[in-house]
Amino acid sequence: MHDTHLLKSILKYFEDQEKTTSRKIKKAYFSISEFGSLSKEHFLEHYKHAASGTKWQALEIEVKVVPFGSELEITSLEFTG
Repeated sequence: MHDTHLLKSILKYFEDQEKTTSRKIKKAYFSISEFGSLSKEHFLEHYKHAASGTKWQALEIEVKVVPFGSELEITSLEFTG
C-alpha cells in the first residue's frame, strides 16, 4: 500500500535526522495540498497507525493544509534542547 510505504519512509527520515543531529525530535510540521488526494485526517490516521508502538507514537505532529504545493511535505522539525 502506498500510504504504508510513505509512512515508513517518513519514520526512517526521522531516525536519520536524529542520528545526523544527535538530538531528539520533539515536533514535526507537515503541509498537505488542499487539492491533493491526501486529506489531513487521512494522513494523521495513517501516521497514528504506522507510529503505534514506536518511539514516534508520542511525537507532536502539526499539519497545515495549503492551497498549492506538494501533496505532502515535511516543512520543519523541532528538536529538543
